[in-house]
Amino acid sequence: RAEPDVADRAVAALESQNIEARHVWKPMHLQPVFADARAFVTGVSDDLFRTGVTLPSGPNLSDGDVERVTDALAEHLES
Repeated sequence: RAEPDVADRAVAALESQNIEARHVWKPMHLQPVFADARAFVTGVSDDLFRTGVTLPSGPNLSDGDVERVTDALAEHLES
């Protein structure tokens, strides 16, 4: 199980190479607007929010862009 600082370090490593990355979106049950809403929580979304990283994606990414992101992430993970 990944610790939150692992995700923070990955985001920082990518940002140091001018690659935008961030933690995954905050779960709905943690959003202030839904504070009083009924929620069925198992902890999975909380763990993903704490440890997950969103990488650049979309139809405008070239093969070179994808390779740059994966190379940077692999370099970080190997260090």
